[in-house]
Amino acid sequence: MKKYILLLIITITLITISLNANRMEEDTSHNVKLRDEDYHFIFVPKEKNEYWEEIEKGILEEAEKRNVSISILSDKYYDKKNHISKIDRAIESGCDGIIAFTLNDSEYSRIIDRSTSMDIPFIAVENDVLNSTRNSYVGINNYYAGVKMADKLFNTIDKSGEVGVIMNNEENNLRLIGIYDEKKKFPLINITKVAYMDAKKINTYKIIEEMVLENKHIKGIICNDEYSTYIAGQVLVRLNKVGKIKIIGMGDLTGIQRFVKKGVIEGVYIKNPENIGMETLDILMKVKTGEFVENAIFSDLIYFDKDDVYEE
Repeated sequence: MKKYILLLIITITLITISLNANRMEEDTSHNVKLRDEDYHFIFVPKEKNEYWEEIEKGILEEAEKRNVSISILSDKYYDKKNHISKIDRAIESGCDGIIAFTLNDSEYSRIIDRSTSMDIPFIAVENDVLNSTRNSYVGINNYYAGVKMADKLFNTIDKSGEVGVIMNNEENNLRLIGIYDEKKKFPLINITKVAYMDAKKINTYKIIEEMVLENKHIKGIICNDEYSTYIAGQVLVRLNKVGKIKIIGMGDLTGIQRFVKKGVIEGVYIKNPENIGMETLDILMKVKTGEFVENAIFSDLIYFDKDDVYEE
């Protein structure tokens, strides 16, 4: 009988030790650092074009160095509802982090907050979402860009006259705020019209042409993306307005460089999309490994005119 009791005590002791060991493994598993190759991030660009492909290139280059996998969810043209739906799909996938184009509005703020509430880090690109829990923003300072573009144009047209602004979406309010804030320093400048491109940019030529034809005294146009910048150059050529209307734009497409060289476009500000892509991946890795992350990483914005463009 004593043997059975002793055997029972030994058995219970072994079971208790085993259970405690399992519990210890569960408690410490959260502190185990995943190997880099175990990370799976999702990139949701705004749309498919040369600019976003350069950002994608930077992300993929950095991902290869870090040995992490990247999935890309994209559409040919930007549609806000579809874009937010893609971010939602990324969240539902349970990925390790999201890099995505955003707008500074409540809908993007909500989807970002949902992502971070599920412990999925979120890096905003191109436009910051100020009232959100995004882990960081990577891109140009849009307010500063608006200030710089406005200052350059206003001084180019001798600080007086009528100007127009072409925007790529109505939600890029920080850029527009920067333009209007800078205008306060130039009392003789009048912003006569702000026109917006549609999602597929089909109306771009029309809105620029109308801006020129309907405002006979217009002296300058600010174009806030590379497509509108190039199209504005075409409009001036076809309407014989080269030299009469100054364009300050954005981007360095081959066609834009040609227009700048010929004096059709006064000058443009250039972003570095590939570097932006690399920065986003680097920041996301820092978040995952518990390193310090800056609230915003502002990419350089460089101005160039015909003196900076050279024939190949």
